[in-house]
Amino acid sequence: MHGKLGPSLDFLSGGGEMGALMRAHDWSTSPLGPPENWPQSLRTVVSLMLTSKFPMFIAWGPHLAFLYNDGYRPIFGAKHPHALGLPFRDVWSEIWPDIEPLVTKALAGEATYHEDLHLVMERNGYPEDTWYTFSYSPVRDETGGIAGMFCACTETTQEVKSRAALKAEQDRLRELFKQAPGFMAMLSGRDHVFELANDAYLQLVGHRRDIMGKPVREVLPEVAGQGFFELLDKVYTTGEPFVGRNLRVGLQRKPGSRVEDRFVDLVYQPITDSEGKVTGIFAEGYDVTERVQAEESLRESEARFRNLADNAPVMVWVTAPDGTCAYLSRSWYEFTGQTLETGLGFGWLDAIHPDDRDWSDEVFRNANLKREAFQLEYRLRRADGTYRWAIDAAAPRFGSDGTFLGYVGSVLDITERKQIEDRLSASVAEFRTVTNVTPALVWVCSGTGRSIFLNQRWHEFTGQTVEEAEGQGWAQAMHPEDAERILPYWQHCRETGETYEGEVRYRRRDGEYRWHAFRALPHADQNGVIEKWFGVSVDIHERKEWDDHRELLINELNHRVKNTLTIVQAMAAQSLRHVSDEDRPKAQAFEDRLFALARAHDVLTRENWEGAELREIIDEVVEPYLRQKTKHFEIEGPRLRLIPRTALAIAMAVHELATNAAKYGALSVPSGCVVITWAITPGDVPRLVLRWQERGGPPVTVPTRRGFGTRLIERSLAQDIGGEVRLTYAPAGAVCVMDIPLSEAGGTAEHPSRH
Repeated sequence: MHGKLGPSLDFLSGGGEMGALMRAHDWSTSPLGPPENWPQSLRTVVSLMLTSKFPMFIAWGPHLAFLYNDGYRPIFGAKHPHALGLPFRDVWSEIWPDIEPLVTKALAGEATYHEDLHLVMERNGYPEDTWYTFSYSPVRDETGGIAGMFCACTETTQEVKSRAALKAEQDRLRELFKQAPGFMAMLSGRDHVFELANDAYLQLVGHRRDIMGKPVREVLPEVAGQGFFELLDKVYTTGEPFVGRNLRVGLQRKPGSRVEDRFVDLVYQPITDSEGKVTGIFAEGYDVTERVQAEESLRESEARFRNLADNAPVMVWVTAPDGTCAYLSRSWYEFTGQTLETGLGFGWLDAIHPDDRDWSDEVFRNANLKREAFQLEYRLRRADGTYRWAIDAAAPRFGSDGTFLGYVGSVLDITERKQIEDRLSASVAEFRTVTNVTPALVWVCSGTGRSIFLNQRWHEFTGQTVEEAEGQGWAQAMHPEDAERILPYWQHCRETGETYEGEVRYRRRDGEYRWHAFRALPHADQNGVIEKWFGVSVDIHERKEWDDHRELLINELNHRVKNTLTIVQAMAAQSLRHVSDEDRPKAQAFEDRLFALARAHDVLTRENWEGAELREIIDEVVEPYLRQKTKHFEIEGPRLRLIPRTALAIAMAVHELATNAAKYGALSVPSGCVVITWAITPGDVPRLVLRWQERGGPPVTVPTRRGFGTRLIERSLAQDIGGEVRLTYAPAGAVCVMDIPLSEAGGTAEHPSRH
């Protein structure tokens, strides 16, 4: 069997490796049996298969025994050669679920053809994706029945993968084309028909979406006459590309809308075939409308800036990132006399005073390196050759992305300000000199009460250093008992703006506390906010001791006067004790006058006989009547301080009027009332006009004679203090008007006082 083949086995001759394997194979265990017994139909297809270079296999018999040629061998991979003669189902068990329906059709007599069918095979020990183009054909035996199937196939795995990779790359390129930030369009032929256009192009032309296959002149009729069609024709004819920047194009981007101006950067690139003939044009570019508008806005902004800078009252300059001056306003050239050629770059430094140039240059360059704001003052040469003081202030400029662009600054002539500052400095020096030579303690505080300045006398007196006295430290020199009283008062004055004045004890450097009288006034800004307090404290220790001594003497005098009045009252009471009933009223009137005089003396005593308030004098005189609930007084008038002589005269007059009213007038009945008012009449000599008016009393009749009380009023006011008295007996009530000069009286009219 392994020697020369007999005539009946010639169909196995040739066939390469698979022919040799089939000839050497032991077919005794195969369902096909020995080849000598194979039917002619099988022999024929086997011979055809073995002699073909195309991959083929045969599945024969009930078990579909598998026979294949050399062309099919690479498809088997590691399954070769032991798969020869095995059942089809066993050979390709991993793909049997996929191909069994096809096999069934072939065995049923239906041939099938499949192109690039995907199968997952395990031909090399692991699953792998494969693709095949093949046909399954039924094979009939000598009886006409279908005994097997024949397959001619080719593996297309590489072709399928290559096509998939190519398609993926094309899809990627198409997507890139579609999503490219710039607009792109492919135009073909002389009519420039749209073949491709990306989203950016469609967005540029607006509402037109269905443009593929249409000529550009049909798609964009509004562009006619703008030169773009002519440029396309020229590129197509000459084969030379066109490049344009900031080209204006009018487009109707919405149906029925007006033509809108857009600006584009544009390239028309000719497309040629293998022979160099132009077949189309690739158009690509960018819609730069926003950029052009921004540039135009920038130009307008720069023009406005230059106009503003050239007409500003200050000199303006701009530098580049390297520090070189790129712009100087017209006012700079007019002030310094420099020109564009001599001022730009670093030439501006030549206009600075030689003594100020080097350090000014250093300040500028250091700030430029650090990119921080700066300010400096230097002397700048004017066009007439004189130097003027100027202040130069600048801030760095940065782009929207944080890029340093340089500086913008301004220069202002401050010569007059400098002169004022010099005068102010001289004034401050003079102020310090004056305050330091004065024997008083002079100080200045802020609106919050912190010490700003204390003259030399303060430090000499208290022994405090400048550091110890600053802020609130000055208060440490105050007597602790006085501090409890003065510091809240100081806070009150700062809050209200009232004059801060009083007396306080300060500790001298030797530890002794000495009395000082202080007074301070606030200084407010133009808005009325207190900025500073200016104050002076004067040593009054000796005066204070004298005042204490004087007060002791006055108290002694008051005591003696009071004792004297008491003795007089006792003597009067003793002398008048045995008067007749007829003279009893006169005696009582005399005693009442003594009591009124004593009460007036009490008021003056409380004031150390320096004077008394008019209201207080009147209250003391009428106080006995006020204790009687049926006696009514209305008292109103401004505050007025009187000298003792005037106070006593008015007290006696009011007492006589009250006594008369209690006997005969308004105070004699429960319904009666007395109204006491006064006012200040201005003039060379101010006058007090005091009015006593009775209401609600019994009818008044004019007396037939002038009593002692009336004469006492007239004498005490007219002779003692030069006043005038007008006494009127009106039926509704008596009225007395006292007109008294105040040339020797202290006090001023303030708010009305009511009782």
